[in-house]
Amino acid sequence: MNDALASLLEEAPAITVFLVLGIGLVALFTGQPWWWMVFPVGFAVVLPLVAILSDTFAPDADAADEGESEERDEREETQDALDTLRNRYARGEIDEAEFERRVERLLENETVEDVEARRERERSSN
Repeated sequence: MNDALASLLEEAPAITVFLVLGIGLVALFTGQPWWWMVFPVGFAVVLPLVAILSDTFAPDADAADEGESEERDEREETQDALDTLRNRYARGEIDEAEFERRVERLLENETVEDVEARRERERSSN
């Protein structure tokens, strides 16, 4: 779904409120005998239906936000692991070769699939 349609669906309840008000006031000022029915029907029937339908057909923004949040968490975990490795190297707990090996392994294992593929390569080479 494109962004314009998603934006329209998101704003549909607010647009409905203005339409109900506009139609009701125009009917009132033009002397229509049914002007008072616009408000209860518009706000009690039409507006809830539009809100439900716009929520039903709108793209799931929460899912997108969760995906971004997961990516951010993964980057933070990688950064935390790199910081830990740097600290251990700085304290002399690991040597330079071990530090480089672990950094390389950490950076190549971005996803679970990467880890599984690396383990499979290690099993097949042994």
